[in-house]
Amino acid sequence: MKHSSPDVLEALDSAWDDTSGFLGLLRSGKFLPELAEGYLRLLSSIEVSEGEALHPDFVRLVWFVPLFMEWQVDRNVERGANKGELVNFLDLIRERIMEILGVP
Repeated sequence: MKHSSPDVLEALDSAWDDTSGFLGLLRSGKFLPELAEGYLRLLSSIEVSEGEALHPDFVRLVWFVPLFMEWQVDRNVERGANKGELVNFLDLIRERIMEILGVP
């Protein structure tokens, strides 16, 4: 899927929803591995061609995710989340975002 398609941008934005999105629920201390898996699948389906300019909304919706997830680990572990599982998803999501955005 193209990174700039309306469906992709909507799905990435929905992940931040406080009541149903993977990242919104994570902020509330509710780590749901099935939502993490879905978010990772979404990221894995995104294609960006070499040299293609990135849509600003795409960048806005994904660049902060790894740092945000790191900040949420302790809160979620305190509320019963499996730290190993959460950190594994954090690593996989960070790696995928680095593949898409690139690294310095």
